[in-house]
Amino acid sequence: MSSPTASKLPFKIGRDTLLTFGTEGLALLGMVLAFRLAAQESKQDLDLYVIARRTVAFLFPLVLMGAMVGLTRFVAMSASAEAARRYLRGALAVVVPLGVLVSAVCHFFQEPLSWILFDDHTRAPLVPPVGIMTFGMAAHGVAYGYLRGRGRIVLANALQLVVLAIGPCLAFVLFDDMPRILWATGLSWLLPPLLCIAPELFHHDGSSHRERGEILRYGLPRVPGDVALGALLTVPGYIALRTYGLGFSGEVGFGATLLNIAAAAFSPVALLLLPAAATKLARGEYADLAQRVARMSLLVLLASIALTLGFELLASPLLLIYLGPNGESYVTISRIIFLGALPFAYFNGMRSLLDAYYRTPRNGINLSKSFAILLLGGAFHLVVPTPWYTVPVVLLIALTYLGLATWSDARYVHDELKRLAAQDMGALRVVVVVPEPEGGKVYESAREEAAHLRALGARVALLHLESRTSLLRLWMARQRLKRLIVRERPDVVLALYGSAAGLFTVLSSSVPVVVTFVGDDVHRNGVRGIARPWLGRLFSQLAAFFASGLICRNAEVRDGLWWRGNEAVLIGDAAGSREAAQQALVHLRSVAMHKPADA
Repeated sequence: MSSPTASKLPFKIGRDTLLTFGTEGLALLGMVLAFRLAAQESKQDLDLYVIARRTVAFLFPLVLMGAMVGLTRFVAMSASAEAARRYLRGALAVVVPLGVLVSAVCHFFQEPLSWILFDDHTRAPLVPPVGIMTFGMAAHGVAYGYLRGRGRIVLANALQLVVLAIGPCLAFVLFDDMPRILWATGLSWLLPPLLCIAPELFHHDGSSHRERGEILRYGLPRVPGDVALGALLTVPGYIALRTYGLGFSGEVGFGATLLNIAAAAFSPVALLLLPAAATKLARGEYADLAQRVARMSLLVLLASIALTLGFELLASPLLLIYLGPNGESYVTISRIIFLGALPFAYFNGMRSLLDAYYRTPRNGINLSKSFAILLLGGAFHLVVPTPWYTVPVVLLIALTYLGLATWSDARYVHDELKRLAAQDMGALRVVVVVPEPEGGKVYESAREEAAHLRALGARVALLHLESRTSLLRLWMARQRLKRLIVRERPDVVLALYGSAAGLFTVLSSSVPVVVTFVGDDVHRNGVRGIARPWLGRLFSQLAAFFASGLICRNAEVRDGLWWRGNEAVLIGDAAGSREAAQQALVHLRSVAMHKPADA
């Protein structure tokens, strides 16, 4: 590359890296200062502030709906500014109504929510600002994700600093009672993001329905994981509240907050890695990305170990300096919980890699399993009288699982990137799901298409579904599919029918899935009964929603889709023909190589 733009690229990357690390460092100091200012009021104020902040961390993913990661990814991959702005409007069309709804619920149900959150009806004035804080944090996620995807690093970092550091600290400077402090914090989180993206909304770039659908398809499967992430550090405080009271709940919540602050030190890695990884995947720069992943993984691991050891050795003096005389109350709990900094920081540093590489929510799956471990341990603690340290120990076990699962997935992605870099792109690896037992005659055309794909140079493996109605057999088929994916390392999975077979495939595969709709899987005209036609149609629409690519046999089938009809590829040749297989192979390759829809 010899263009002027290319010659400036290394400098720009270096500047953006320095700005991001500097901003995250200042934001981290601002977060630390905000909790110090809360502790200056009293221990009870600190406990209440911790619970409020942890509650927001729990709730705002339900409002954001995975839009931040999806927006950054799609905007970074967009071919034009107009397309990027359509993604922004699509995200706002989801987040704004949900933010208003959460704010209204917190306003109209103050007393019952106050009892749930603070174990006291009299603290109802604290609840409405928690709703505004939740809305504000989700709005910040949208604005920040959009700005980073567009490469506007300076403005994105300025917004990050205002929202995470300046706003909360200024709230304590201006007010001295907790309700007003929370109101001021919420407004400082809501107004600046809206002001930053307001100019983008005055452009007329056409309808954003398709972009909104893409963001929802990408984000919805990640919402359970995002909620689990917030709950992982919030629910232990609620459990402690019901067993040992507000004081102990605040101490557990503060330990979790320290863990979150420590992990935030690694957020620049994630913030820089997501758009870079998404861009390199779109360009096919697999070898370069594999090298970056290896370096980042080692750096995050070593830094996590150093951070954990440092805190464990210096916890007592650090918390006394930080919180003053109240600090001694938090030392023991914080030390136990902070042992989870190593796995949690590694997760926080490497999660963007998994978001960029996988169409399926790998982070969400790992987080959901980790949260399930926490819930089982927490339920046991609530039912069976156990020592006070049970809650932090259970949290530590859950975080350890999360870190190990992230390390395993990151290693897999690294190996896959190296394989893709060395692989002949003509030799696409495909797993074809045939919706009947081996030897069946109804879907003979599916096996013919698979044979044509193989003849065209693809490496094809078949998975036959023994049943589409037996949950036990579907579970067994799911295990066979997972083993087949591990053994064959496919680039893409092709489901040659919608309905239950298509939905089974998109829910079971860890690699991109393309679903082919043939007609009766969408319209269900020839299916008898009442429930079966309706369920089959619903399954097809869900499969179309979550699939990475769609193929329809004709325009009538495409028009029967509730959404994404404009994205479906029409392959009108007779099913099972070589011509149909050639067209399908082109689409499979574009999906497998992570090509964006507007590329």
